[in-house]
Amino acid sequence: NINADIVRILLILMACDTLFGIIKAVFANERVTIKKLLLGLTIKFLILLIPMVLSLVGKGLGLYDFTPLVEIVLRILIVGEGFSILTSMYIIKTGKKVEDIDIVSLMLASLRKVLFSMINMLLQ
Repeated sequence: NINADIVRILLILMACDTLFGIIKAVFANERVTIKKLLLGLTIKFLILLIPMVLSLVGKGLGLYDFTPLVEIVLRILIVGEGFSILTSMYIIKTGKKVEDIDIVSLMLASLRKVLFSMINMLLQ
């Protein structure tokens, strides 16, 4: 029941973020290697697993429809990718380095709390 447009947008933004990351690295005189590229692509693939895991947990429990939560997570990932692209654009344009904000890690910490609360409710 997940909106396919949201997933398509996320995939497009992930591809753009990868491209902008490579361009940013070149402009910042950082070494671009196949190893770094493959690591980045692997991380993006793992990030795509987050909504799928949530959806499977919801279906496995049979008690909850996680579709709204999964869509919220997808939208947060979209914002994170957009933020990363804009940050890369800023670095390319100005040559200034900026502090990186890891939106995905913040979201994962919040999701752990939500799932932990659900586990506690199920055990009571």
